[in-house]
Amino acid sequence: MIIKEKDASTSEASKRALEDILQQNLSREKRSLVEKEIFAITRGQKGEKDAAYLINFDFGNSKNWAILHDLRIEANGLVAQIDHLLINRFFEFYVLESKNFANGIKIEDDGECLAYYNQRYQAIPSPIEQNRRHIKVLDDCLKEHEVMPKRLGIVIQPKFHNIILMSPKSRVIRPRKKDFDTSMVIKADTLRTTIDTMLDNLSIMGTFATASKLCSCETLREVAEKIAALHRPIKIDYAKRFGTRSAQARVERAQPNPKEAKKPRYYCWDCKSDVSPVVFEYCRSYQHIYGNKVYCKKCQKSFLERSKDRQV
Repeated sequence: MIIKEKDASTSEASKRALEDILQQNLSREKRSLVEKEIFAITRGQKGEKDAAYLINFDFGNSKNWAILHDLRIEANGLVAQIDHLLINRFFEFYVLESKNFANGIKIEDDGECLAYYNQRYQAIPSPIEQNRRHIKVLDDCLKEHEVMPKRLGIVIQPKFHNIILMSPKSRVIRPRKKDFDTSMVIKADTLRTTIDTMLDNLSIMGTFATASKLCSCETLREVAEKIAALHRPIKIDYAKRFGTRSAQARVERAQPNPKEAKKPRYYCWDCKSDVSPVVFEYCRSYQHIYGNKVYCKKCQKSFLERSKDRQV
């Protein structure tokens, strides 16, 4: 059963924000960084979409499995962005990290990961370690919010599995297993077979502890929905990250600021010189004397003198 789908609108909004930044006058270096960010989002979207299709195809119609895509959770000040989460009725949690490296990935004997870019291998963060940290945050989050049910007064402890999903077209160059275990790095289209093998091994072991974890489909759904409720989406401020202005900020800057608008200017009727607002208000107050006109202080005297001469 699919509990949470990926929120595609978040990625699309991020791409639109980055494409807007590209319309600005950027340095070559900054433009390159923005373009790489767009490429990474686009590539990530495709990898997650392809993996989600395979996961939904194999597990989506089963009531024995709960599926959550694109889950962002927080615990103890740490954040985990989990691409896909699979949970079964034994509370086996399969934490899946999707990776879409066009030219594959190479894993060294010490666990260092390399991706092939620009005709050479370049070091990248280890997706295995990245997902291990995600699992730690997920475990803390489940405990903090008391998500797991109890049996005989004891909280059921989930079992976590770290799995890295590679594109079926990606090449994975591995070290020998005795040097560094990479069995958790699999092709996305082999996920069902991999999990079936793991469950077969579990049934062979047949421990009482494992059997005691078995829950109903309804309990599985309740737990999965509680986890989905912990999703904390975030909107990245790319304008701030790249030191540019957002579209909204540019619009606001282009519009005149009422506080900075020019103050109206007043002129003397006779000499055309500027007059202060105080003088303007004075003449307006005595418009019956000044004939609804404004005069500077010097011209006021002249006007009054002319008015006396006319009266004589």
